[in-house]
Amino acid sequence: MLTELEQEKIAARANTIDYDRVASLHYLGNYVRRLPTNMARMMENAYDWEHLPYVHPSSFASIDLVASGSWGWRARIGVPGGLEPTYQMLDLLVDAEKNYWVSTVFNGPGEGIEIHTQATTLNEDEIEVDVRFYLPEAPGDDASASILSYMQSQYATLYDEDIDLMQGRQSALEDRSRWRAGKNARCETRVGALSELDRTKTHTIETETGRYCVRVWQDEWIAHSAVCPHQLGPLQDSEIDPEGRITCPWHGYQFDALSGESRLTECPALAKAPELIVRDGELFLLEA
Repeated sequence: MLTELEQEKIAARANTIDYDRVASLHYLGNYVRRLPTNMARMMENAYDWEHLPYVHPSSFASIDLVASGSWGWRARIGVPGGLEPTYQMLDLLVDAEKNYWVSTVFNGPGEGIEIHTQATTLNEDEIEVDVRFYLPEAPGDDASASILSYMQSQYATLYDEDIDLMQGRQSALEDRSRWRAGKNARCETRVGALSELDRTKTHTIETETGRYCVRVWQDEWIAHSAVCPHQLGPLQDSEIDPEGRITCPWHGYQFDALSGESRLTECPALAKAPELIVRDGELFLLEA
């Protein structure tokens, strides 16, 4: 539940970047990095508010969306580490034509911090980001260096964590295109000999039409999709919880491991898994 103060500050926020304001801010310094991804995945990542507490748990304890659109998004952020819940209000405004975005803390710890990012394409598989840190006023001389060092370190960690997501997303999109080409195929894919399969592990199997997890649940072999239907997140490393659910590591969507049904109506169910069959002591996935 938003406080009255938070609501007032939200109402005062614009949905466009005010470039003229930059001259009135105190520039602390920047963080520049080459990233092995393309611009489409980088811009997708900037808009993707949902991944923050799952991919970056050391920086974001929770996130509650206030509003979003082609302009960006605005949300209430839970700050990790405190004994009592602490929150920030933050928005991220996007200038998609310029591959430029600005995140601003406009309430709570760090209020007034603005972080401006310019992304530039270097080649089809690599971009560069120039992340610039601004404060509303100059801090004391002794504080500037430590604040800048902290923010540079934080962004190094954020991009370390984001690389796997962006590269994984690109790889998943390419996989999906290949699998769609084989959708009419009827085939069997060998999982392995039952006597040799480790019942304590998840076996990830790729077929003509998808990638699937084969594992033991409640003393029975089961199969389910290894790809989250939301944004193709990887499910093969997700454990089944005591209630029989698996959780996507990118955005926290949960699915019933047996039925594939999603816990949330805004996310579809997992793709139907092939049938598991046993023949001559060996386990197969059968795609009809």
